[in-house]
Amino acid sequence: MNIEIQTKKKPGRPQGSFAQNTKKRLLQAATKQFGERDFAEVSMTMIAEEAGLTGAAIYNYYDSKDALFLDAVSLYIEQNTEILTEASLVYGSWKDRLNNVLEAIKTIYKRGIRNQLLTSTTQLKIAREPEKFAPILQLRQNYSSIFQSIIADALQCGDLPDETDVTIMGDLLMALTTNGIGAVLVHRTSSQEIDAVIDSFRMLIGIKYPDSNTGTDKPL
Repeated sequence: MNIEIQTKKKPGRPQGSFAQNTKKRLLQAATKQFGERDFAEVSMTMIAEEAGLTGAAIYNYYDSKDALFLDAVSLYIEQNTEILTEASLVYGSWKDRLNNVLEAIKTIYKRGIRNQLLTSTTQLKIAREPEKFAPILQLRQNYSSIFQSIIADALQCGDLPDETDVTIMGDLLMALTTNGIGAVLVHRTSSQEIDAVIDSFRMLIGIKYPDSNTGTDKPL
């Protein structure tokens, strides 16, 4: 005689594709909320509602706002690193590579992705609790390596002096293209304004930029 034994499901966090989709919605909602408000102003309930969950259900996925922030920022950096890495692999000089990275950044902003508050909060979190947010610091180092590679190319072709510190200058270039451009675009949201800011940045650092009429590079 076959006896079917029914086991009681152990309590725990949701599993399977449904849980993965829900977690994805939570991360998207968290990125949006943290990108629009100061960290202290964002509550777990607000994020849950943005993701279509109840205030209690969110705790099946995350125990704290810090844990959710860590995952949301990590995913955001990973996605942008992937986009900019692909853009930086274009064939050509370091200026061509940087130009293509700037085009990718322009596309990110035109999609309505705002990161200035998110970036500022992340920097404060790393400074105040470096051990807790160490994973984000490592991801930022991976992100910076894109710009360090461009600086290394500029050094190799003789456009920078031999004493150039590739790591420091790469970090500076990353800061200018993320924090700098992001800060200027806080109150400039139209497509035309985004174009103007990116083109002005190109002129500031002395590289070519695409001619809007011909699609070719136009010298400064």
